[in-house]
Amino acid sequence: MIAGIGEPLIGNLVVYDALEMEYRKVKIRKDPACPICSAKPTQTQLLPDYESFCGMLSEGAAEAATGSTIAVTELKAKMDSGEKFMLIDVREPGEFEIVRIPGSVLIPKQEFLNGSALEGLPQDVPIILHCKSGVRSAECLAVLKQAGFADATHVAGGVVAWVKQIDPALPIY
Repeated sequence: MIAGIGEPLIGNLVVYDALEMEYRKVKIRKDPACPICSAKPTQTQLLPDYESFCGMLSEGAAEAATGSTIAVTELKAKMDSGEKFMLIDVREPGEFEIVRIPGSVLIPKQEFLNGSALEGLPQDVPIILHCKSGVRSAECLAVLKQAGFADATHVAGGVVAWVKQIDPALPIY
C-alpha cells in the first residue's frame, strides 16, 4: 500500500496451507452488528479498563512503584555484592522458559492477584519482582505493599532491560 503497487487485501484474508503448498483468498464481509464500525455503533468511547487492557500501570501500581523501583544495574550490583534477597519473576511459565534473570524464581502474576503467592513469601528478606517490561511486576508490587510487605521493590524495564543493559547474549522476545 505504501508503494502504491499491487492489490491490497482489504476485505480479504489470505490462507496459506503449508501441507498442500497452496494459497487461498477468502472474502471477508463486514459484520453488520459490529459494536465499533457498524451503521449504529454501541462502542463509541475508550474501554473503561483501557489502561489495564493496553498494559499501562493502574493508579495503585504507579503509587506502589513510587520509591520502590530499581534499575537493572542496581539489581546486578546487589547480585554481585552477595546481598540477600528473593528475586521473583511474575511472568507466565512459557516466558520464563524463553529467558530469565539468573537466580529468579517463577511465581506468575495470577498467584499474587488471587493471594496464593503471599503465604509462601519470606518476611525476613527483601523481595524484588520483575516481569518482561515492568508493568506486571508493578501490579504485583501493589499487592505486596497492600499485604504489608514493606521491603519489596520491582525492576524497571524488567527482563528486556536486563538483556539490553546487562546480558545481551540472552534471547529477547
